Amino acid sequence: MKPLKYCLTIFMVMVFIPSKSQHIYISQWQAWFRYYNQAQLSEKLILHTEIDERINLNPAQQFQFFTHVHLHYRVKPWLDVAAGFNFNVTNPPFNPSLGVPELRPWQEANLIKNLGKDIQFQFRYRLDERFIHNNDRQVLLDGYHFNWRHRFRIQFTRPIVEFNNNRTLTLKLSDEVMLNAGDVPRMLDQNRIFASLEIKLNERFSFECGYLNLLQPVTDDIYYERHIIRSTLFHRIGNKQSFRNESNTL
Repeated sequence: MKPLKYCLTIFMVMVFIPSKSQHIYISQWQAWFRYYNQAQLSEKLILHTEIDERINLNPAQQFQFFTHVHLHYRVKPWLDVAAGFNFNVTNPPFNPSLGVPELRPWQEANLIKNLGKDIQFQFRYRLDERFIHNNDRQVLLDGYHFNWRHRFRIQFTRPIVEFNNNRTLTLKLSDEVMLNAGDVPRMLDQNRIFASLEIKLNERFSFECGYLNLLQPVTDDIYYERHIIRSTLFHRIGNKQSFRNESNTL
């Protein structure tokens, strides 16, 4: 599939991870907990709803709270498109008592390719329109600051163990780069490398747990390196045959 080859080439050209010999890294540990509901509306339409709680571990305190709603349309077996909206509140490290709201509509396209019998490759492009509440690092100010963000993600999934009663353990590996555009101090927003295991509990529920390494620049020379344990409970409502492994494509 030529579109997948082009997307993978663009992704590999744009990805870069700063050398640790050239930058200062501030290490942080976090835990992210998510409930992810997928409700089938028709054969090709699925409504996704997420609630995501993110906390710092040392010291233990609130970091972010997210809500996501997005509608997906399966154009072809290998193409999924979606539009959604996020609302989140961030408590920044420099002032944890300051809750900064963000309004974020977005659009995305997912390309899906089976590599052999068991391995699935996915490429996702997402465009975020971010409206972040103005603040002076101490209190909220009037108005919002707007910028674009381009997100490029590659992901590989492979079932590694099959149990009785149609239960499966699946390995996921992904890398996502987020690039800012507009009135922003720097282009690179963050890079996320994720490895996880997802176990299918039954036809409606599955549970995923994994490790996420997140790099985010603070200045040109200083980066946050966040070590994140991420857990997700997936809940599917509707005809099980129509989901086509949706939790692995998004």
